[in-house]
Amino acid sequence: MENKLTPKQQKRQQEREIIDEYHKLVTEQALEPLYQSFLDWKSETLSYFELTELIHLFHKKNQEIYKDFTYSDNKNLLLLAKMKLDRLTNDDIKENKRLLESWGYEDSTSS
Repeated sequence: MENKLTPKQQKRQQEREIIDEYHKLVTEQALEPLYQSFLDWKSETLSYFELTELIHLFHKKNQEIYKDFTYSDNKNLLLLAKMKLDRLTNDDIKENKRLLESWGYEDSTSS
């Protein structure tokens, strides 16, 4: 027997998937410089001590990312995720115009 989700549950699931995708994007963007540092360390152009400091700095950054995704207002986090993933709807833009503009969003359809 199939487990059917209600429309409200489906919407929440879609929203969670958008937030998860954005979380992955933010984390991978933070990891990329660390990955490059590992390559530099492996090729002996970065010292062990420099690498361990960069690992420590990444860990602090990752803690901030974790807090942002764990303790943030889900409505604003979802809106930010949609903006960063280029998934804003016309309703999102109309209902949140000022907040989006404060985040640097420029509506290219309103010209």
